[in-house]
Amino acid sequence: MSNNSGKNKGTRVGFIGTGWTEKVQIPAFRLGGLTPQAICSGKVENARRVAEKFGIPEVYESWEEMLEAESVDIVSIVTPPALHGPISMAALEKGKHVICEKPMALNVVEAEAMLAAAQSAPDQLAIVDHELRFTPQRQAMRRLFRENYVGRAIWLEMTWFSSHRLDPDLPWNWWSDAEQGGGALFAVGSHFLDLGRWMFGRMDAVSAQLKTAHHYRIDPSTGLPKQVTADDHAHIGVKFANGIDGVITTSAIAAGHQGTSITLYGTHGVLWLDREDRLWGLQGENFPDGQWEEIPVEDPAAKLEELPRKNSFARGSVYLAQAVAQAMEEGQPWIADAASFYDGLKVQRALDACRRSDVEKAWITL
Repeated sequence: MSNNSGKNKGTRVGFIGTGWTEKVQIPAFRLGGLTPQAICSGKVENARRVAEKFGIPEVYESWEEMLEAESVDIVSIVTPPALHGPISMAALEKGKHVICEKPMALNVVEAEAMLAAAQSAPDQLAIVDHELRFTPQRQAMRRLFRENYVGRAIWLEMTWFSSHRLDPDLPWNWWSDAEQGGGALFAVGSHFLDLGRWMFGRMDAVSAQLKTAHHYRIDPSTGLPKQVTADDHAHIGVKFANGIDGVITTSAIAAGHQGTSITLYGTHGVLWLDREDRLWGLQGENFPDGQWEEIPVEDPAAKLEELPRKNSFARGSVYLAQAVAQAMEEGQPWIADAASFYDGLKVQRALDACRRSDVEKAWITL
């Protein structure tokens, strides 16, 4: 472990993992007012490299060692999903605040145990990293829905398209293994199931179709083909308690049209968040066949030159960090718009139901 500087101010974060943390979280959290204090990884050489890159003062060889550090106030768990539960529960027991990457758990049983651990530590923050909730565009869309911009909402479409799993030469890793929480459903479907609940209300039932593009990939440890058990594409039908029907598509095998979009159709209007994160409306004299009008939304993080990526996940991470920093400064162990471990359990019930639906070819009540 490197020497502790002992002079950092503000809420000090210990990062567990060096993938998403290096690409987005460390610079975004720093811009949002948090202090990157420590880092560890399954490969300590990766932790040392990232620490040197960002000037992080402490490097630990294991997450267990990091949890003992008095210099760390909050841990950000950015590991494969199989470690989310054990690390979250251990961190809460050690008195740390917790930001847990999605999906929160591997299954409902584990998610219930994590929620129980959070409830046993009511003075500590325990949230899931659903940073998309904090983007100004999604917050504006949620507000307009509640103000009846579309009238009675009828139909919802949410999509995320990427092509990175189309490459047959991608090696086998945990993302290929359903038992380790891999696949598009858990990795990205978790975000959109959470967004659906947060933006538009309680979900009552789901029906899912899952697809894998390449059923075998080369295992780097053996050089031999290994079966892929996780999905590359998830198509989810959703029924909401308020009568909205919807479909969520998260695909890592979609060439051409990249990015995310959300469209809410109603009796008197439509709201559309396009792939450039611009919010559009169709209402009044323009409805139903007129011209879309862009709804202006202030998004200060989009202007931050220091932010290496400007996508919705990166910008949302800045705003999430701001909310965490404010909550910690005020001594509040909760954040109004953040996804709690209770929300994480609700999403996990939906994820488990989606897998069951794919097998049984049926709607599953939540």
